[in-house]
Amino acid sequence: MVDNKFVAALAAAGAAIIKMDRVLITLAAAGVACKYLGSLWNTYEAYYGDGGQARYTRFLLDEVRPELFREITRMERTTFDTLVEELTINGLLKNGRSVSVEEQVLIFLDIVCHNNNMRQTAVKFRRGLFTINWYFSLVLDLLVAIYPNYVKFDMESCQQPNVISQNPKYKAFKNALGALDGVFVPATVPAEIQSPWRNRKHFLAKNVLAAVNFNFEFVYVLAGWEGSAHDTQVFKDATSKGLQIPQKNYFLADAGYGL
Repeated sequence: MVDNKFVAALAAAGAAIIKMDRVLITLAAAGVACKYLGSLWNTYEAYYGDGGQARYTRFLLDEVRPELFREITRMERTTFDTLVEELTINGLLKNGRSVSVEEQVLIFLDIVCHNNNMRQTAVKFRRGLFTINWYFSLVLDLLVAIYPNYVKFDMESCQQPNVISQNPKYKAFKNALGALDGVFVPATVPAEIQSPWRNRKHFLAKNVLAAVNFNFEFVYVLAGWEGSAHDTQVFKDATSKGLQIPQKNYFLADAGYGL
């Protein structure tokens, strides 16, 4: 007759062996997994992943329809590509570790086109606030730097095209340089200083003066005046800050700019 104690000892030993086998199998599986992941690490070049952060950027650049791209960025895709090229051709902007030049410009446009705060843009692009602030400021400074290359007021830039200067119908406008007008640009202003920024249409804004030539190219822009400022006041300030209109020449404008 088999001793019950002996049987119990064998059963306990068997259970211990089975448990040990499971531990060994688990350790072996973990080792195989680590080795596989290690092979992947060695196979691919070191990469600073964006963790999917550039997904929105890739969507805008690779998938979105032209109409939606224009609605989001307020510019045609060809214009956007030209701007990116302008900012990179002389090394003004460079790709960051995980933020491309295109995304840097898109971050800037998202804030200025939609009056977003930086936290909203950070959520949309899945970037940190420091990153958003850094690239917004960088792109802003560069646009200010290249501004004089494109927006300049002189007689050459305001020369009338032949279709106007040589057409008898437009003889009355032979000395006209172009047209100017103001536009209210919505602004976000701290509550304690909102009063002067509220315009006649009852929303917070800047009163921005812009002048264009007959080719619809901007030749002068003055931004910064409060929304409550009268157009005449803004125009007088512009004439003291570079908008020097030669004698016998003029810009077409509405009665708000009458002097």
